[in-house]
Amino acid sequence: MLTLLIALITSLLAGAVSYSGMPLSAVIVTMVVVFILVHLVISLILRMQSKKINEKLSARMLEIQQKLQAMQNRMMHRPTGSPKQMMQTLEREQQAGLDSMIEALDLFKPLYKWSFLMKRQVNTMRMVFLFQQKKFDQVDALLPKCIILDAQSMTIKLVRMYKNNDPKLDKYFKTRARRFKGDEAVIPYAAYSWMLVKQNRIEDAIKALTDARKQTSNEVLEKNRELLLNGKVKQFSNSQLAEAWYALMLEEPKMPRIQQNVRYR
Repeated sequence: MLTLLIALITSLLAGAVSYSGMPLSAVIVTMVVVFILVHLVISLILRMQSKKINEKLSARMLEIQQKLQAMQNRMMHRPTGSPKQMMQTLEREQQAGLDSMIEALDLFKPLYKWSFLMKRQVNTMRMVFLFQQKKFDQVDALLPKCIILDAQSMTIKLVRMYKNNDPKLDKYFKTRARRFKGDEAVIPYAAYSWMLVKQNRIEDAIKALTDARKQTSNEVLEKNRELLLNGKVKQFSNSQLAEAWYALMLEEPKMPRIQQNVRYR
């Protein structure tokens, strides 16, 4: 992109200027140093611009969450209709908020020409919002254009592979899951073990949950492992992970909910 092009042109100019009075080896060193410095300066400016945009997005997301929470509190204390009608109202408001977030991602567009990865990073944020809107066809179309680096987007891709009966699901999980540790590893392992149980691959699910011990320590994962070891497959449940689990939309919660923990990377 433009960052590399400008760095390259600047280094060539520096080499041309220094060529007449310096040994060739010194000229090459000068060109390399100038290239690196220019690239670093432009990258720093891009990071600063990206940070400002991210701060705007975070502020907007907080505003949306606070508005949804206020609406929910009002409905709980002063109901104005049936529970189904109130939930539909909240869902419409959430959809509008997510539309607003997707539209706000256009703030990154001027930065695309400066970075190879910027558009893919923004695609990943867009994909997460589309997933929360249940626009799964758009999610599937966008996934190949994303850069999957965080546990949330990795798990969303895992869910879509499961829903689409992708034969590469196991390989994808084993390749990607090992990079996450601590709290970040919980949802990927919870989702994958759930999928294995649904496929009646109980031994594989036990192995996955055993492997999870190397990455994280979590009561829900450990309890599920013990249940499977004792043959209590029907008691397997990720419900204690609450919104973090139900946000994947693999299961519906018993009680109505509002998705308020939508995040972007």
